[in-house]
Amino acid sequence: MVVAGGLAAAGGATAAEAADPTGAELSAVVATCGQQVSAGKYAERSGGARTVPVCATGGAVHWRSGMTIDCDGQRTEKCNASTDPSWQGQTAWSQSDGKPLNAEKLPYIVVPGISSTWSYARSGITGGTVAAVVYQGRVAYAVVGDVGPAGAIGEGSYALAKALGINPDPRSGGVSGRVVDYIVFPGVKAAPIQDAADAVTRGKRAATDLVSRTHGCASVGVDGLYPRLDPGAALPEVKKAQCLLRAAGQDTGSGDPSGVLDPATVSAVKRFQKQVGLAEAGSVDSHTWTALLARGATPQVQDGSSGEAVFRLQRSLNAAIGANLTVDGAFGAKTTAAVKSYQTSRGLDADGIAGANTWRALQAGK
Repeated sequence: MVVAGGLAAAGGATAAEAADPTGAELSAVVATCGQQVSAGKYAERSGGARTVPVCATGGAVHWRSGMTIDCDGQRTEKCNASTDPSWQGQTAWSQSDGKPLNAEKLPYIVVPGISSTWSYARSGITGGTVAAVVYQGRVAYAVVGDVGPAGAIGEGSYALAKALGINPDPRSGGVSGRVVDYIVFPGVKAAPIQDAADAVTRGKRAATDLVSRTHGCASVGVDGLYPRLDPGAALPEVKKAQCLLRAAGQDTGSGDPSGVLDPATVSAVKRFQKQVGLAEAGSVDSHTWTALLARGATPQVQDGSSGEAVFRLQRSLNAAIGANLTVDGAFGAKTTAAVKSYQTSRGLDADGIAGANTWRALQAGK
C-alpha cells in the first residue's frame, strides 16, 4: 500500500514516519493558487467548463481537480478492452524493460498534452516525476506516467484511485469536483519509473520538505521590490527573503516568517551565499536576491515560452538588472530584451535565449 498520512499507531511509528506530512498539511500548502503557471485553465473532463488552473508553490507544481480513471498500458485482469471501452495498450512512458506501465499495479497520474495552455515539460516534469496526491485527507505517492487530452486535467491510474479509496472502475469510478490535490515535484524522479516504493520514499521526502519550506509562506508573495536588506532590517520584504530562503532549504527559525532580519535569518543568508559561491556577508543584496529567485529547474526558454520557469526568470532579471518586467510568465519582446541586456552585462552570448549558461549565472547570483 502506498498510502501515507493520518495518525500512526500508538508506539509503532519511527521518528521518520512521524514526520511524514499529513494530507491536511499538504492540502493547506496548495490551498491557494498564488502563482498560476498555466496560461489558461483546464476542464476536469474533456468538453467541460475550464475552471482548473495549474499553479506553483514552493517549487511544487499543483492543481485541484476530480479524478477520472486511466487503465491504459499492460493488459491485466482489471484493465483491458472489456473492462474499459477506452483502453489503450500503451502509455506515454514505458517501464525500464520497454513494456507499457501497469495501471492496475502502479500508482501514476496523467498530465494533459502539451498545448498553449501549459507545457508540463517546461515546468520540469516528465515521466517518472514524483507526485503526492491527496483525497479526503489521504495521501498516495505516484509518478507521472501518461499523457491525456490537451484540454482536461485530473486523471489517475487504477492503482492510484484504489490507494486513495476512490472507486477505480474505469467505467463507473472516479470522483467529480475539485476535491483531489495533485502535487508534483519537478526534478524528483522514481528510478526506475515502475518502482512504486522508490516513488513513496522520494515523495515523502519532497512532501516533507515542501511543508517545512512553505510554513507560514502561503500568503507571502515574491513579486515586487528587492531592496538591500541588512542585519536588523524590519521590512515587508524581509518576509519575502525568509520564504525564499526556506524554499532553498535554509532554516530561518521556527514559526511564521518574522519580517525581521534577525540572527537566525542572517545565518541562513550566509549559508545560502556560501552554497551558491557568494561572499558570506549576511545582507540580502541584489546578487543574493537574484540567486534566490532563479532557483529551480533550468529548461531553455525563449520568445514564446510560458510557465513557471519564465516567472522565475522575470523575477531574477528584475533583481539582477532592475529590468522592471511585468511578472506574467509570458516570454515576449520585453523579456527577450532584458535577457539580452543581462547576457551582455555578464559577458554571455547575447542571444535573448535563457539557456544553461544564463541560468547558471543567475543561480550563482551574478
